[in-house]
Amino acid sequence: MEYVKQNEIEPFSLGEGRSRYHIHTDNLMMVVFDFEDGPYEKPNPPHSHPHEQISYIASGRVAYFIEGEKVVLEPGDMITIPPGVSHTVQLMSEKARLVDAFHPVREDFLG
Repeated sequence: MEYVKQNEIEPFSLGEGRSRYHIHTDNLMMVVFDFEDGPYEKPNPPHSHPHEQISYIASGRVAYFIEGEKVVLEPGDMITIPPGVSHTVQLMSEKARLVDAFHPVREDFLG
């Protein structure tokens, strides 16, 4: 059994006002992203990766752009992002917390 206690870890900084922390098994990863630098005037640059992704909006208001299609999500909402599909987000609120599940594990997040 593995566990992560938020108050006992130092999140990985993604830049001013952005951080993440995670837990994973051999096949599945869960990542918590905290954003405190919103709202954004425009979306982040789009990206893609070979992982399946499911995102849960724990707090805040976030616009997702998936292959050009926009959907605005709020706390309690979820979205799936298939592997290899171009996507990005735009923070619509001052703060947001996103909880993402990835399969397979994002090796690029482990370093």
